[in-house]
Amino acid sequence: MKNSRKYLVLPILLALLITSAIIITAGKKGSGEVYAQTTRESILQRFKQDKQSITRTHEEMTALMGDIVADIKKRNLKFRVELNEMMKYQIAEITGSKPPSRDEIRRQEEEQKRQEQLRKKEEERKRKEQMRQEELERKKREDAIKREKDRQKQDELRRQEEERRRQEELRRKEQMDRADLLNRNVPASIMPAVTLAAFNWRDSRGTTEVKYQGTCGSCWAFTSTAVYETNYRLKNNKIIDLSEQFILDCAKDSKGKKVGSCNGGWYAGVFDFLMRNGALTEQERPYRGKDGSCSSGKKTPYTVVSHGYIRRDAGIPSVAEMKAAIAKYGAIATSMKVTPAFQAYAGGIFDEHTRVSGPNDVNHAVTLVGWDDNKRAYLVENSWGPQWGDKGFVWMEYGTNNIGYGAAWVVVSLED
Repeated sequence: MKNSRKYLVLPILLALLITSAIIITAGKKGSGEVYAQTTRESILQRFKQDKQSITRTHEEMTALMGDIVADIKKRNLKFRVELNEMMKYQIAEITGSKPPSRDEIRRQEEEQKRQEQLRKKEEERKRKEQMRQEELERKKREDAIKREKDRQKQDELRRQEEERRRQEELRRKEQMDRADLLNRNVPASIMPAVTLAAFNWRDSRGTTEVKYQGTCGSCWAFTSTAVYETNYRLKNNKIIDLSEQFILDCAKDSKGKKVGSCNGGWYAGVFDFLMRNGALTEQERPYRGKDGSCSSGKKTPYTVVSHGYIRRDAGIPSVAEMKAAIAKYGAIATSMKVTPAFQAYAGGIFDEHTRVSGPNDVNHAVTLVGWDDNKRAYLVENSWGPQWGDKGFVWMEYGTNNIGYGAAWVVVSLED
């Protein structure tokens, strides 16, 4: 029909979606194998469902691409564009970052402080209990030494005292080493130097597979799991695949309010949720790309020890602050402003510098995994599948499109 809406459905795009599906046999937790995210059948089903929500015609896409190309030429920008699968959708369908208000940020900070105080209080209680037990043991040993005094020579008593002190020093050192590991996400042996001109966790084999959020505005959930999975791999040297669907359906703040849906959300609420609850794996709760009801799952060890914004007011950090956080903690959660030019990104350094109303004028959550001072850009992992951009990644020039707003770090759990 002449008046019917025509959609750009290229066979090659369908083939890319199918071949990009990650079909890996699920392994036991902690075995180092990646859980299967999708199957060929689920990709086909998702593709058919997504076609129903297409809202741009071929003519609209062509006209939009013409405007983007004209702007790139006019301003001599550094990135390439192409007509791709993501161009079919309105921006609101494939983003979903909803930054909190300043009051909410303060509330999140207060809640984080409260959780941190509870954690420290519990650690203090355990420390005092340990000291009490050590004191009891010490007294027992002293009593034993006194009973043996009459039968032992002075040099033997001296040797036993020296041995006791040595053992206590070893225990103190072990406790300090463990506390340092719990409060540092990236092991010191693999921490990059902040002074490096370029570094990223993707090329250092620290990141996990790029995922596809579909037309559900769940970027906040995908950023949360991408940050956790990368930092868990760096800290525990094991690969996990967490369930975005579980986060989408179940993540709630301390007051019982859901932190997001397919209409958007915010990753700081997810990190707060994971301080109190363990996350499920993709194998246990596969992604469906739509809101669902929460059903309780088994307790898992995938929890957050602590988290926070790089800047306490959630503002955009300096490049030096971002690099320091990446070096210390690993992957960083952040947000940015998506435009049609970003949808069409195909490679190069994205340097659009679109007009913004303020630092919190953002609509999409992404994962920041590295930097390159020669490019003057961050390496960013997106959640639009490996067929988009540079195999799912994008080099974003420092300061463009509010990249960095709400930048947050996490310290993930350490496996026993």
